[in-house]
This record gives sequence, structure tokens and C-alpha cells, in this order.
Amino acid sequence: MEDHVELQNQTPKLGAGDSLPPRKLSLELPQGLLASLSMTPEAADFFAGLDTATRGQIISYIQATPTGEEARARIRAAMEGLEAGRLDFLS
Repeated sequence: MEDHVELQNQTPKLGAGDSLPPRKLSLELPQGLLASLSMTPEAADFFAGLDTATRGQIISYIQATPTGEEARARIRAAMEGLEAGRLDFLS
């Protein structure tokens, strides 16, 4: 599994023949989440099937912690939810 997701964001046309070039958005996975997903295929498959916004919420949920221990606890909660096909840990 890659440690980031690249997406093409097509910007709508501005006028007759004028448009902005596509922008790339990269969501980098925290290393702990990446390692956990690589060891849990069910969770990785569920995560991969989520839309970009939801994946971003999961990443933000993990990164918005003041300590490494809290981040590890959130990764554990996320993995339990993802493996069961649930997102209730985000609530």
C-alpha cells in the first residue's frame, strides 16, 4: 500500500477555451496508520474504498493529537473500526 494518495482535481472551465491546469492533492498517511493497514488487509480494503474526504478525516483524527501515545490510541481505535467496516470512531 502506498503511503499517500494522489488525486487529480479538474478545475471547471473559466471561459471559452480557458481553464486552469489540474491540481494534485496528496494525503500522506501517518506512519503508524500505514504500518497497521499493511498488516490488516480487511481494514486496508475498507480504507481504500472510502472517498477522499473521509480518508482525510481519518488522517486528521489521528494527527490532531498532542502526544504520541494518544496518536497510537487513535490508530488502534481507527483500525478496530476500519477492520469492522465502521467509521463510528470519528464521532
